[in-house]
Formats: sequence, C-alpha cells, structure tokens
Amino acid sequence: MNNSPARRPTLKEIALKVGLTPAAVSLALRGDPSIPRATGERVMKAAAELGYTPDPELGRLMSYLRRHREARIVSALGLLSLHRDPSLWAKNSFLRRLHENMVKRAGELGFLTEDFFLNDPKISATRMRDIMVARGIKGLVIVCGPAPVDSIGLDLAPFASVTIGYGVGLPLHRVCQHQYEEMFQLLARLRGLGYKRPGLVIETETDRRTRFHYTSAYSIAGRARGKKAVPALLGTEITRDVFSKWVRRHAPDAVIAHGSAAAHVYSGWLARMGKKTPGDIGLAALDVDTFASERCSGIVQDYEQVAAAAVELAASQVRAGEKGIPATPKVLMIEGRWQDGGTTRRQRQGSRAPIS
Repeated sequence: MNNSPARRPTLKEIALKVGLTPAAVSLALRGDPSIPRATGERVMKAAAELGYTPDPELGRLMSYLRRHREARIVSALGLLSLHRDPSLWAKNSFLRRLHENMVKRAGELGFLTEDFFLNDPKISATRMRDIMVARGIKGLVIVCGPAPVDSIGLDLAPFASVTIGYGVGLPLHRVCQHQYEEMFQLLARLRGLGYKRPGLVIETETDRRTRFHYTSAYSIAGRARGKKAVPALLGTEITRDVFSKWVRRHAPDAVIAHGSAAAHVYSGWLARMGKKTPGDIGLAALDVDTFASERCSGIVQDYEQVAAAAVELAASQVRAGEKGIPATPKVLMIEGRWQDGGTTRRQRQGSRAPIS
C-alpha cells in the first residue's frame, strides 16, 4: 500500500508562483548563501503550499555531478510491521501515531513509503524480500509485534534497516524512548512538588522489555535516599492484594505506574483503601497515554519524534549505501516530557495522611 502522493510539483511551477527562475528556486531550496534570506523564506513557503518535497533520486544524481562520485538511487522505504493484522496501523493509537509520523517524515525527506506485514501467512519471508527488492525498497523501518523476538526470519542483506524499541533482538540501528533518563525526570518532578517517598510499581515483563532501564534508574536514585527510599514493587502480575500490602508496609506518598491504564487501576485500588488521588497520595505514569479518557500526570513519550527519527536514520543509511546488519549499530534515544494530568499536586509540609 503506497502512502505517498503520486506527483511532486516542479521547480518551474514554484518559480512561476514566486516570480523567479527555476535555477534561483533550486538554489533557495538548497539554502545557498547567494540567495537573500527573505527570498529563500518566500520560496520555502511557496514550495510548502504546493506540496513540494525533494526528489531523492535527483538529489543523488546532483550529488554525483557536484562531488564526482557514484550515486545510489533511492526510491522507497518499507514500513515493516511484525503484527499479523494490518488494521492495527489504524486501530492501535500507538501504532497509528508511529505510522502517520513515519509516512509524514519520509515524505518530507522525499521518500516514498510502502507498508509490509511480515507475519502475513500468505507470503513467505523469501517471497516478501523479493517483492521488496522488485518494488525498489532500499531501507526498512521495523516495528516489533506484541512479543519480543530474537530474529524476524527475513533476509535483511538488501536493505538498510532500523527498528523501533527493543522488541527486535537483532543488532540493528534502533530508535527508543530514553526510559532511563525519563525515570530521573519523573523523580525530579515529584521531588519538586514536595513528594519525599515515591514508589515504583512495575511488572517484570515490562521491566524486561524496557531493558531494565526504569528499575535501574529508580534503584540508583534510591541509593541517594538510603533508608528513606521505597523499594520497588515488581511481580509477574500486580494484584490488588499485593499492591495494598506494599502500600501499607512502605507508605509511599506517590505511586509510579508504568502506563496510564495501570495508573487508573491503582487509583481505584487506592480509593478502596480510603486514599484519594491526589489529595492523600500522588500518582504518576512513565508512559502517559494522551488519548486515554482518564488524565494522568507523568511522562508523555514522544512517539511522533521516535517515528520521525527512525525514518531519518533509515534514510541516512540508505544515502550512505549501507545494507544488511550493521557492523556498529547505532542507538538513538528520544526523551519524553512531563505532563501535569491532575493526579499529582504540590505538597504542603506535614500534610500527607497516614496509610492505614
């Protein structure tokens, strides 16, 4: 399924719109210092209005002519999902955001994109590779499925490949959320609000899939607090009984959940203990779902930037002529931002209610 517009406006069309020559427009679009800044901005605005995007094939050819070296022709990037159901690109809010922003950023860079689903039972991995090559796919952005995998069974030798997150165990270039730093950011925010005993609650599978970044950062931050630090609650399944016992025993003044859904569940459990959020106890999530109906304070992970960065990394590898498993994989981390969602508040000294 091709996600890109069929036709790009020409330099001549842009030139007619702004009253310049096509040569001057070309210089302006490349940021040539011979073009006045105001003129360059006028050209850029007109190009955007006409839907202009750079042509990667022409760009490579011009690089050859200017630098006297061999060019590689770029035609398309493949967006490869390890999910079996193609409709998840639209149904799942996380995947939808990734997909929309991968397509958007690829278009801005002048690349076509095409969707592929590796777990399609009708197409073998070998056949899919051949289809990709025949359609001019030079690079892949791989989005992991519902479960982590060590290999995907697809020959990546013809492609520059980038994956998002840690779900694919191959030594590929990858773009991830900076979960380690996000934990420190969240703790700093809570500390700034006056919380003194935040406590982390996280399932062991989530901890593993995030490469133990959350628990590692939490543990290191806790060392500075010594005996005052609240031990993290980890378990294969966090039940209300286990959660309640942990709250009563360690008396956290704020609970840190992994995601918005878990935070909503914990809020209900705290209410059954007679504790209101945020009046009696704070609640924050490390991955706030901005599309959820219930608001929550915490870190909004910038999936739009993750998607854009993955495409940029794949495009740069294509332009460099890189293929297959890289000798030195790169890891690019994107840090999220704090959002006040109403489940935390500034603390007054001595105002915290005891945990009963």
